[in-house]
Amino acid sequence: MRSTLSTLILILLAAVFLAFAAVVGARSRDGIPSSLSRIMTSDAPPGVRFVSVALGGFRGLLADILWVRAANLQEAGKFFEVAQLADWITRLEPRYPEVWAYHAWNMSYNITAVVSDPADRWHWIKNGIRLLRDEGIPSTPSSPSLYWELGWTFYDKVGGRWDEATPFYRISWAADITRLLGSGVPDYSEIERHEAVIQALDSVGLKVDVMKSMENTYGPLDWRLPETHALYWGYRGREFKSPDSVWCDRLVWMALTETVKDGTLLYEPNQRLYQRGPQLDVAAKGVRHCAIEKPSQAPLSSMAMVNFLRESALTLYAFQRPIEAEAALAELKNMLGSMPASMSLDKFVTEEIDERMKGMDLLGREKLILNYLVRSDVWRRSGNPVFSGGYDRLAKRYWNAMGREGGDNAWQALQARAHERALAENPIAVKP
Repeated sequence: MRSTLSTLILILLAAVFLAFAAVVGARSRDGIPSSLSRIMTSDAPPGVRFVSVALGGFRGLLADILWVRAANLQEAGKFFEVAQLADWITRLEPRYPEVWAYHAWNMSYNITAVVSDPADRWHWIKNGIRLLRDEGIPSTPSSPSLYWELGWTFYDKVGGRWDEATPFYRISWAADITRLLGSGVPDYSEIERHEAVIQALDSVGLKVDVMKSMENTYGPLDWRLPETHALYWGYRGREFKSPDSVWCDRLVWMALTETVKDGTLLYEPNQRLYQRGPQLDVAAKGVRHCAIEKPSQAPLSSMAMVNFLRESALTLYAFQRPIEAEAALAELKNMLGSMPASMSLDKFVTEEIDERMKGMDLLGREKLILNYLVRSDVWRRSGNPVFSGGYDRLAKRYWNAMGREGGDNAWQALQARAHERALAENPIAVKP
């Protein structure tokens, strides 16, 4: 009750400031400060322009009051009340990227942590996305940090692995994009003939020329996947060449790494089928661009590129693209400078798998192998022997690294478990 009363008092205070500012503004119509004049004629949302002009110099004072209130509510864990204040604060201080980032994070992360229903969580995540995409970035269009924040939301929250509702988010996003584009891989020549489609894409922040540029550089890309949108916003943000752009550059390579692993989507909602697979062409293209886009001096960005090359070499090897896998390994050697020039691809794969298994207990290792076998089963029943065989090879290499070479009975039992789970999770295959 006290919380609601305090918020009402703040709103009344804002109304007083607004009325007073309106009177002052009426007396000095010809004396609008240049900063407010820029806001009035900018591309900022109408609500931002109105509040900025109407409150004038009182914006900062009222914003400070609301910030103190929001901080107290945040500390008390009252995230919904913080969200109620966010709309006022973002309109009072639209030129500060931290304001938009703070409130979008509250919606996408803090509020979703205190609601249990996946649909409710998805509602708040989309609110956070919309706040950054539709208001934050238009208000501060040259701020790479907001592009990073938005891309990170797609990468970490919609496509992450730490939230048990992630499958719901992924499927919901795939459904949204399917309604927008009809498929995950757009026909750009067809899109450019329909202004309505271009406008629909623009309404969700997707500019066709940027999409095409990304496809030419790294594609093919499936836009039903959150990693593609993480890549998109990182790609846009790194073009500003400011100190914050390095975070966007890092995000580009992180999203590409996930695309190499999981950038192909088998999506048949009527058959309850949502299965991902590798995107080998993105791996091959990305390796070539590693040589063109010289590694950044920033450690986090260069490490993201190194991780991309490691993943590409392993994935291309497992899915029988040895020439391109060798190219990835060669670029990795050039970048690191610490790997023996004579190291073979097979030796690299063995050491890479051993390194990845170091942090796993026995249960975690078996779970990883089981997941590969489940994927192999689904792709085999869907008529893709290349993907099925690749996942089989990965599963076997990890199995051998566990020292289970002679355990044929255990291996067969694991394969049987994987088949049962694949049938339960994907009861209807696309092809017999």
